[in-house]
Amino acid sequence: MGSSYRHVFTPFTIKGVEFKNRIETAPMSPKLTTAAGAVTTEFIEFFRPIARGGAAIITIGNSSVDLAESKDETRHIDLGQDDVMLGLSRYVDMCENYGAIPSIEVNHAGRDAVYEFTHRPAYGPSACYTQDELRRAKESGREPVKVIEMDEDKIQETVEKFANAVLRCKKAGFKMVLLHGAHSNLLPQFVSPLTNKRTDRYGGSLENRARFPIEVLDAIRKKVGPDFLIEYRISASEFIEGGMEPEETIEFAKMIEDKIDILHVSAGMRADLSKVQFMMQPMYLPHMFNVHFAEQFRKELSLPITTVGSIMTLENAEMILSNGWADFVAMARPILADPELVRKSAWGHEDDVIPCIRCNYHGRVTRGKGIACAVNPLCGREMQFPNGIRPAPIKKKVVIVGGGPAGMQAARTARERGHEVVLFEREDRLGGHLIQASALDFKKDVRRYMNWAIRQTERSGAKIILNTAATPELIAAEMPDALILAVGADPFVPKVKGIDLPHVVWAPEVDLGQKEAGHTVVVLGAGVVGYESAVSLASKGHDVTIIELQSSAAGLNAQGAVRFPLIDLAEKYSVKVKFNMILREVREKSVICRDIANDLVVEIPCDSLLLSAGLRPRKQIVEELRHVIPETDVFIIGDAREPLSIASAVNQGFGAASEL
Repeated sequence: MGSSYRHVFTPFTIKGVEFKNRIETAPMSPKLTTAAGAVTTEFIEFFRPIARGGAAIITIGNSSVDLAESKDETRHIDLGQDDVMLGLSRYVDMCENYGAIPSIEVNHAGRDAVYEFTHRPAYGPSACYTQDELRRAKESGREPVKVIEMDEDKIQETVEKFANAVLRCKKAGFKMVLLHGAHSNLLPQFVSPLTNKRTDRYGGSLENRARFPIEVLDAIRKKVGPDFLIEYRISASEFIEGGMEPEETIEFAKMIEDKIDILHVSAGMRADLSKVQFMMQPMYLPHMFNVHFAEQFRKELSLPITTVGSIMTLENAEMILSNGWADFVAMARPILADPELVRKSAWGHEDDVIPCIRCNYHGRVTRGKGIACAVNPLCGREMQFPNGIRPAPIKKKVVIVGGGPAGMQAARTARERGHEVVLFEREDRLGGHLIQASALDFKKDVRRYMNWAIRQTERSGAKIILNTAATPELIAAEMPDALILAVGADPFVPKVKGIDLPHVVWAPEVDLGQKEAGHTVVVLGAGVVGYESAVSLASKGHDVTIIELQSSAAGLNAQGAVRFPLIDLAEKYSVKVKFNMILREVREKSVICRDIANDLVVEIPCDSLLLSAGLRPRKQIVEELRHVIPETDVFIIGDAREPLSIASAVNQGFGAASEL
């Protein structure tokens, strides 16, 4: 008896290439190549669990046709040189061992090439200063560098680069590629009226703007022949005034329909940072975000359609396919969260699939850090753990104090390694700060993860002792070989007059419904928690003002994935944000602040003050417990070490338990 996902597991054949199911991994770029853009063993091993996990198509992300000219991020593949083929062939062999079809996203960044990487001006359809270049130049203290408008000789040279890059992929063993015509890279820069201001035969009308990608497709087809598969990625909407919208994008798709084999329908663009949220939707945006676009394109076109964007489960995929909205379903972050998503679901083990929280933690690679996932600590550690978590050579007894995300992860990992685990939690349930973090309606992704983590921890075989604050005596009585302290943190409470008044509460208490907020609310702190609480209350009709010490939303600036959607939501619900404000006093019907930018005393009316000014580690508890056993085998993790994020807590919990 096969899987219940009949449509997902119905094979699909195009030009003799059979896809074993309808799941495609959306392009992933783990930044594990050499500096010169060659495939490494580490790169291949990153993709191995994904290929093993059961998807039909495994897609390498953002691979450049000319790295020297169009490099837009660190450590991605250079398809502009023949040496790349050896490593790519090894990747192809690995994928095919699991019955998966390897694919690769072929791209030129165009005007978004990064000067700090290329040390030369970027090329694009039109001369301009891009938003990103102006920002980078300001940060670096240099003059901005203007994009060079490509002349016809440069256009033809670039057409040839695309064709040769795809030919190299074919020679390496690929049967298909994904041509990146979305998200404001070079191909869509020519198509979009927002970025193409030319007046020659490559600009103006849609027919002219489409000329460059059509020439690229014709040149590729001439090089690779009729049976090689080309999937073409588009942004149905660029979500910006003056950019591409679905009606015109459909007309463009009709122009290339007979030149490609699959149309991959995405959305958004990176030319404006505020529109990146539509490329990789954070938790505040709906699931299956782009599916209605795919449905629209499938009605207008006669070739197979791929949909992508916050498709979180195989149930989602089955619904999309059974309704005829698309022919393939692409997923990336849910498969990063659990590479076994497809296989586990096929066997009916959906409850065991690690839920993605759409935090975009993997985006740390753009800041020069290694690939990682907030909820899958094995992500990025494939070389260290080639076959998953290793059984411990010596079984130990491990005591864990704290049942939040860090403590639960430590417990599950220690149990998986064969250790005996005792977990003390002072509250009446597991969850820790996940309980507060998942309280609001738009935090359902975090709620799914919390429920999964609690369920898996309870099933792990760990002895869980609730309603018990661990003491040195209780810990010593267990005679542990290792002690993991995940005791969490408390909210920061400023020492100002009136802070103990009854209408002053911690913001998550209101989120949880434990405390009521008045109609006129001031929220202290413009970080993620403050913005979320403010948006939630304002959406329900409250008059909300955020006050922040910094000159900008510093807590949001560090969270690029959530910054713009939260700012957009705050504007939508008329949340007022006042920066450069130091809280001086709390009164019954107002707060008194000093506006440090203007050196003024400001009174802001409110009948509730919500605190969201950060957390402070419970260092006193740590000090009470850390000397119960020899200190070399005591580990402090999560918020107890430093309040950062779910990702930090989970990965620290894994790190502590994985080497015991």
